[in-house]
Amino acid sequence: MIMSKFWEAGRTAEVILENNQWGCNYYADGELIATEMYAGHSESYAESAAENYVLGVKNFGQDRSL
Repeated sequence: MIMSKFWEAGRTAEVILENNQWGCNYYADGELIATEMYAGHSESYAESAAENYVLGVKNFGQDRSL
């Protein structure tokens, strides 16, 4: 279930809750590039990861969307 969404400059991150575990779906230019689940962490941890991604602090491989 999508709980919140962050976006900026072609990057989008959805904070998700599945089976009582927080995580994020990461998109570059509308294409899903990664999903991460954060076992043992809180909603705020997932939100921080999402925000870091859309601000360009967190990156995945060859992602050049920022």
